[in-house]
Amino acid sequence: MRMLSALALAAAALLGLAARAETPLVTHGDVVITDADFRAFMERVPPELRVEAMADGERNNKVVDLLFSNRMLADAARKAGLDKDPVIARRIQQQVDGFLAQQYSAYLERHAKLPTAADLEGRARELYLLDSAKYTEPERVDLQHILVGLNGRTREMALARAKEIRAKAVAGEDFLALAKEYSDDTGYKRDGGRLGPVSAKEIDHRIAAAAFSLKADGEISQPIETSYGFHLVRRVGFKPSHRLKFDEVKAAIIEAEEARIRSDASLKLLDGWRRSPDTHWNPQGIAALRTEIPRAEIERKQREEMQRRAAEALKAATPSTAAPASPPARN
Repeated sequence: MRMLSALALAAAALLGLAARAETPLVTHGDVVITDADFRAFMERVPPELRVEAMADGERNNKVVDLLFSNRMLADAARKAGLDKDPVIARRIQQQVDGFLAQQYSAYLERHAKLPTAADLEGRARELYLLDSAKYTEPERVDLQHILVGLNGRTREMALARAKEIRAKAVAGEDFLALAKEYSDDTGYKRDGGRLGPVSAKEIDHRIAAAAFSLKADGEISQPIETSYGFHLVRRVGFKPSHRLKFDEVKAAIIEAEEARIRSDASLKLLDGWRRSPDTHWNPQGIAALRTEIPRAEIERKQREEMQRRAAEALKAATPSTAAPASPPARN
């Protein structure tokens, strides 16, 4: 009970529950859930999202119900004496330690002494000059997309249909209208046949190879085969690779540098404790924690792994005309 009392005191100190009168939200005998409990729970929601989250009445009802359920079950656990079990008591302490450690780390980060804005801007400029690749936008191609899937079709049938659609597009029919009529891309309702400006790493490598070989806006690829079927892409724009200007990334670099400095405050404190002459590590005791896996268990896992690989190899070697349920063009 001493441990639980300490937890209650710590929670009260952190939340300032005594500073204002609390409104009971649910009561059951000695168990009471108040508005202060609710606000404490909502602290885990980022501040910029908290107002919107609390505007959802249904969500609030669920949070209050969760708090009540947990409090009732915890009360029943105490009455059953579970909190006196030595292992459970240690696990409770570890939960308390973990929570308070997070709070203190956040406290240190908030109060870390930062260099002046001028110093940080100078450091940001150094980082910008040192890593040009990090601040370089890759080339992007703006694409429209049609998929002819394999579901209910042989490979030959899908290829023939893709060629027919391409012929209509080349003859002047609107590509997006053709996508609406013929595309099997389940994402059509989301993107309307538009993939948008994408880099080579953001789409299937086979589609990327064809898309980035298109030389002019309006050009339509030949059918591109993937495991989902045959794709047609139409180039509608192209942005060459370019390095972002320092002013475009300065704020982001400074923000990242501030976060690093704040994080270093916690790491420096922990490293000091680890290396302190008052800290005594027991390597032998730590090494003794290691358990030996029985040889029979190792052999069993090896057999299972061999069987799994054999099954995957057999599946890969077996032809199939069925298409996956959702055929994304993006990676």
